[in-house]
Amino acid sequence: MERRPPMSDRTGYRLVKVGELLLGLAEETLAPLGLKPKHIHVLETLLTYDGLSQQDVSRLLGIDPNVLVGVIDELESRGFAERHRNPQDRRRHLIYVTAEGRAVAAESAKLLGDAERGFFAPLTADETAVLRAASDKLLAAHRDGWVADDC
Repeated sequence: MERRPPMSDRTGYRLVKVGELLLGLAEETLAPLGLKPKHIHVLETLLTYDGLSQQDVSRLLGIDPNVLVGVIDELESRGFAERHRNPQDRRRHLIYVTAEGRAVAAESAKLLGDAERGFFAPLTADETAVLRAASDKLLAAHRDGWVADDC
């Protein structure tokens, strides 16, 4: 008889386990580039909304501002992002992706896309679409500002 964790019949538990597997896969995929998912999360956001303030990135991603400063410091030290003073408010910094940041983001997007396709390969295209739609619905219901079309 196969033993299963006591909470394995709960949908939330299963989603957490899938999330843990995906996070581990992303970490493993990005390790050769010396990056972590948090770096790509910020870089991808800045590729879409280049020149956001640190505060705006923090709000958009739901990342604590103090944590975000460290992530941006790491991206900046690697030459992937640059801070510039906001000309309208010299107390604020605007964050821009560099050419090197664009290149590493493109490489990571390909690697992560391949890894994700492999992870979801056991599902049919229809099952993947249903999973995505259900995820979008839950995120929209429980996270302010989530707009699936923006992701």
